[in-house]
Amino acid sequence: MGRLTQELERALPGLVKAVFSQPVDKLGESKVTLRPIRLKSGLCYQAELFRDNKAYHRNLDAGALSAYAENELEGRYRQVLIVSSEGGGQYCLKANGEYKKTASTAAVPRPGAAAAHNREKEYILREGENIPALVDLGVFTRDFRVVRSKYGKYRQINRFVELVDQAFAGDGKKEISILDFGCGKSYLTFILYYYFSVKKGMRTNITGYDLKADVVERCNALAAEYGYEGLRFEVADVTRDALADRHIDMVVTLHACDVATDYALAYAVNRRVERIFSVPCCQHEVNASAHKGGDLDLLLEYGIIRERACALLTDSIRAAVLEDAGYEVDMIEFVDFEHSPKNLMIRAKRTGRCRGAGRCEAERLRDKYGFRQTLLELIPDRGS
Repeated sequence: MGRLTQELERALPGLVKAVFSQPVDKLGESKVTLRPIRLKSGLCYQAELFRDNKAYHRNLDAGALSAYAENELEGRYRQVLIVSSEGGGQYCLKANGEYKKTASTAAVPRPGAAAAHNREKEYILREGENIPALVDLGVFTRDFRVVRSKYGKYRQINRFVELVDQAFAGDGKKEISILDFGCGKSYLTFILYYYFSVKKGMRTNITGYDLKADVVERCNALAAEYGYEGLRFEVADVTRDALADRHIDMVVTLHACDVATDYALAYAVNRRVERIFSVPCCQHEVNASAHKGGDLDLLLEYGIIRERACALLTDSIRAAVLEDAGYEVDMIEFVDFEHSPKNLMIRAKRTGRCRGAGRCEAERLRDKYGFRQTLLELIPDRGS
């Protein structure tokens, strides 16, 4: 075993990072960075490999890391930096193939280690993990520490991941296919990919749909830059364009505007998608079409009350239609990423057992107040 691999093994209990740079040839990666990360299975080490201006990732346990360092890193990089909570050093490759320690580095605590004792909550996406989307979003610094002014957004993103994690806990899936409707700039789509692919180690395929070609182009470029081979983005309108006809496990729709949410939910129902996560936005349809004529007239009297009542009614109808179509539904108060009052998530799991009472009431209200609701029209009553 070479000296550098021995030094790396000694540093593993307190390793913060190890950086291998200045390759001796152009056959491999231009730089490799090793960092500890903690998965559900326990502590492991993530290798971030840079090649052709793209980053790729591998997760290794301690034994595999030593073999990787010995067989693929030792002697292939002229400069190596090892940073540890116990101290570390800089190493230079000599002409005889041996590494010489040229400087010592001060002891540095592992990212997030000190804060972990002070925080009541332990987040799924931890400080110190190499999550490129959080760096580009400005939530993490370049050394993967939480930016203090962005701590609220960090909590919000983790809240979303927690809700997903709860839904998939213990299901044993090895592969997942997801559609994200109205993905926009897509940082949550990237987070989803990281969670399933890196944190859970699943084969992950995600497609994000959005109307804006420039946004889609930018997101595809970022996916390539991050090395996320199973993530792609397409220009599509959920209300009229042909969408994926392959098996889909999960549909996500976060702030798809007004009836776009209904079309996304209808797609999920018609495709018998197992899981749905929807945060509706801009529920204008019922508000614009409802007239007075019943016991709820008082709620339609004042503009701001009417708007909120119609938004809640819209989402209640959506939940009722999903239940009638064979889904178990819960409503979750969800902290919105843009700090808006649109903080309700519809989370649904397909069970095949239908509950029709809610839909019947929704249709009665529709007939009484004369409003339109697109999901009611798109998904027929199972009893009809």
